[in-house]
Amino acid sequence: MTRTQTISTVERRRIILEELQQNKQVDVAQLKDRFDVSEVTLRKDLRYLENKNLLIRSRGGAMVPVKIAEDLSVKKRMVINLGLKKQIARKASTLIKDGDTIIIDSGTTLMQITDHLKKIKKLTVITNALDIAFKLSEFNNLKIIVPGGIFREKSCSLVGVTAIENMQMFRADKYFVSADGINEEGLFTSNLEEGQIAKLIMSNAKENIVLVDSSKFDCQGIINFAPLTKIHTLITDENITENYIQHFRDLGINVIIADNLNENLSVPENSVESRNDEN
Repeated sequence: MTRTQTISTVERRRIILEELQQNKQVDVAQLKDRFDVSEVTLRKDLRYLENKNLLIRSRGGAMVPVKIAEDLSVKKRMVINLGLKKQIARKASTLIKDGDTIIIDSGTTLMQITDHLKKIKKLTVITNALDIAFKLSEFNNLKIIVPGGIFREKSCSLVGVTAIENMQMFRADKYFVSADGINEEGLFTSNLEEGQIAKLIMSNAKENIVLVDSSKFDCQGIINFAPLTKIHTLITDENITENYIQHFRDLGINVIIADNLNENLSVPENSVESRNDEN
């Protein structure tokens, strides 16, 4: 860590937050060497930043606060980052080809895909989301399969034993799924039943395509339904950090930035097939 010349308290705290964002944690001893100030001063800095909910103090330093995803209703989720969701869904729709069989999970980002499916000449869509199924029923170019199950009002989706057993039968070319949170541990949801279904489908689909806006990063739900290695393609917005892009690349994940329609940060084309063989 490079030693920094004497600076103001405000600037020192800004640099601490910058270091925290890059490394997810900071160490008081290292900060002391960098800024050439006392540990008492640094602990005051960390206490101040913790009171602002910008970090969590830990033994010998501090760490990034974990954001816990809430189990919000479809109505409440729909208005959150709607513009980003539309951009991400539009980009995701370009991956769907004539003759595909796809599974679309429940979720407000995934709902936005439906606006782009009318142009597909022949498509089979399997979904446990009733709102998505009703929207797709307006199009005559689609075969729609709804697997059945117990209605869950918050997500307008079908869950439970029947849904899991029926989903077990299906195989799809592409599975479009979102998440309440994503970090280095994997994908998270706030509902156990939905997590069980997503986990099952990700094990069976040829290609798993994850749609998440940047607000979902470093956010965690109560259920981890898939490790990052289960993702083939991830579509997000331009606010994703370079650290995450590099981490996904290292795992062989195809990263698509929705805000730039001409930019596709990807690994070689055979990555999906080779990783399917590994799994």
